Amino acid sequence: MTSREIVRRCIEFDDPPRIGLHFDVTPIDGKTWPVTDFGFVAPGPDPDAPPGRDDWGLEKTTFDPTGENMGQVKVHPLGEGWHLLDDYPWPDFTKPARYADVPEQVARFHAEGKYVRGPIPTLMTMPGELRGLENWFMDHAMHPDELGALLDIITDARLAIIDAFGAAGVDGIVTWDDMGTNDRPMVSAEMFRSIYLPRYKRTCDAIHERGMHFIHHCCGQVRPYVPMFIEAGCDVLQLDQPTLMGIAWLGENFGGKLCFWNPVDIQRTIGRGDLAAIEDEAHHQVWALGRFGGGFMVKAYQQPNAIGMTAAESEAQYQAFMRYAEYPLEPYEPQ
Repeated sequence: MTSREIVRRCIEFDDPPRIGLHFDVTPIDGKTWPVTDFGFVAPGPDPDAPPGRDDWGLEKTTFDPTGENMGQVKVHPLGEGWHLLDDYPWPDFTKPARYADVPEQVARFHAEGKYVRGPIPTLMTMPGELRGLENWFMDHAMHPDELGALLDIITDARLAIIDAFGAAGVDGIVTWDDMGTNDRPMVSAEMFRSIYLPRYKRTCDAIHERGMHFIHHCCGQVRPYVPMFIEAGCDVLQLDQPTLMGIAWLGENFGGKLCFWNPVDIQRTIGRGDLAAIEDEAHHQVWALGRFGGGFMVKAYQQPNAIGMTAAESEAQYQAFMRYAEYPLEPYEPQ
């Protein structure tokens, strides 16, 4: 059975022979764990974009010596006011040239048996970067119509990318959109439902119409949002801090409804040097989230050096997940 089929079965609760695997990340002290069921493709750069800025006109800086941190926006281009919205140079994701290499890349990954994912822009992080975080928070109460207009622009960009990826044969769409702090969601559940859920659902519907899955990375304590993720049609929730909401809680409430694609928790478990705790959590996640004829895959954290992860911890994570990867799963007993 190919990696692509195993991942599909994990996501769709269709009795995979093992959990999905992704350990192919940045080397730690020169050591790698090049095991993955996944391939990755992305749109090419906009040839008309200003140099030194991304598609959305954002210039970022970082003081991270590892070079792995995504960085912070230096200037928020819509920060001075909503009057800048209409004349802003929005990126054009409909240009065929941006996807010229994607079909060939997808075909190559599929020939290797891989499940291919591709990215779309974020619904919360992007407005905060364009407007500035304080402005963005205030916009929900003071400028909801303007915020909605910005979200529609971002959603239209998402749909253009989804359309191109669907035509190229991509298997899943992924977004990295942190929606919470360590103790609460960014905005109230009521605001999420009224402002974000319709655009989120529009995205999921377009993805599913083209036969793809939606994979959402989300850090933070977002318990109130998770039922709405499912309502909108999210297929996979990727959590780098699964203990923040609670592994048992996630399994009891959403096991069999969402597939989870997680590492061992990068804040509470990784970084302590406790290799036994890493194995225990890996086993807990596989059992609590994956015992529904699918429902769990492992995704090692992509920037391990940025969080001070050691090679020994990465090796322990790899060995633990591999130990408990195959079905039928070994039941977990708390240590």
